[in-house]
Amino acid sequence: MTTALLFIVGILFFLEVCYIVIMLGLIWSRVPFIPSCTSAVQSMVKHAHLRAGETVYDLGAGDGKILIAAKRAEAGIRAIGYEIVPPVWFIGLVQVWLSRVDVTLRCGNALKQDLRDADCIFLYLIPAVMPAFQQKFDRELKKGTRVISHAFAFPGREIEREWSVPALRSKAKIYAYIW
Repeated sequence: MTTALLFIVGILFFLEVCYIVIMLGLIWSRVPFIPSCTSAVQSMVKHAHLRAGETVYDLGAGDGKILIAAKRAEAGIRAIGYEIVPPVWFIGLVQVWLSRVDVTLRCGNALKQDLRDADCIFLYLIPAVMPAFQQKFDRELKKGTRVISHAFAFPGREIEREWSVPALRSKAKIYAYIW
């Protein structure tokens, strides 16, 4: 075999191992990894009205796509993400590194983090955890913190604004809140 062919086989083997590790991580955590579509990411960032000096979080940051887009839209923000599934977090780290954008991506449970300094929070979570985050936000967020949620609304919480964006085969729903 040629060196180039061995290199390609090695890369394919590495990618296969990464895929298996990611799938095992998702089974372990029982949290699905569904990346936000580009149209939803762009719309969420646009409607967040980010300003320099703000602290922006993405809870359940996945591959880091939202924070990368936010930092590119407003370079003066402090962008921090939390992802609970280690293999998905690692993919996010690689994405952030490849983007060459100053984003902090941490592996950990966002429900256990202090969010009192948040000016804006992005979410794409599952419905089962939305009530827990709502209680956390009620306790910690300062008045006026913007929360932008992809696909899922907070039960019983007044929505500031909602809209839809084109997705692959349907429309993605986005909800905006002011805490």
